[in-house]
Amino acid sequence: MSDIEVLTRIADGLQIPDQARLQLGLAPAGPVDIKVDLAGPWHFPEEQVDASAAGTAQPEQVHLAICGSRAPDTDASVIDAAVRCLARLVMSRQYKVSHGPVGVGIEVMTYIADQYRPPDVALALGLFGHRNVIHDAKYVIVLGGSAGTRTEIDLALSMGKRVIPLPCSGGTARRFYHQAARDKRLRQWMADDHFAALNACDDPGEDFIRIVEHLITTDLGASE
Repeated sequence: MSDIEVLTRIADGLQIPDQARLQLGLAPAGPVDIKVDLAGPWHFPEEQVDASAAGTAQPEQVHLAICGSRAPDTDASVIDAAVRCLARLVMSRQYKVSHGPVGVGIEVMTYIADQYRPPDVALALGLFGHRNVIHDAKYVIVLGGSAGTRTEIDLALSMGKRVIPLPCSGGTARRFYHQAARDKRLRQWMADDHFAALNACDDPGEDFIRIVEHLITTDLGASE
């Protein structure tokens, strides 16, 4: 049973909680406010918290850049799976996302708009210029890609960003993974076993997002 309308009716009838709905690829029953900043990337606005009343500072929201494209030497089926699963990860974790005007980044956001149907989304504005795509992000997710994606990786590394490739998607992601395997400086923020896991995904969608989420959680914990 995969038809989105049928699943939605079942979820509504059973009053499935929002987190479970997200795991099924359905929009939450309650409101999810996703806004588009016309001067910047798509993002989920941070919850308004009175830091003085809470006694602690509000945690920084994770910001991803999703880079890559369906170049001739990439695997379309792997990218398809990764787009679907990244969309779910972005929704469930409420990550900010930067992306270019074309490529897999905007595919992820389009999938969110089509499948999760969040309110108040009428426009997606990709960022022009490779530096602009990755400038505000801490983590750069790479699927497939060609020369432009390589430029974004080089810029990301020069700016101290964390690059996470999916090598089985092919293209630049695969080439960068093999380069990083030879030069540990390109992945010094990442444990060796986590790096190896990126190249051992049995399910290129589900396994990859679990690794991405674990890498981000581990890295944020280490930096506190």
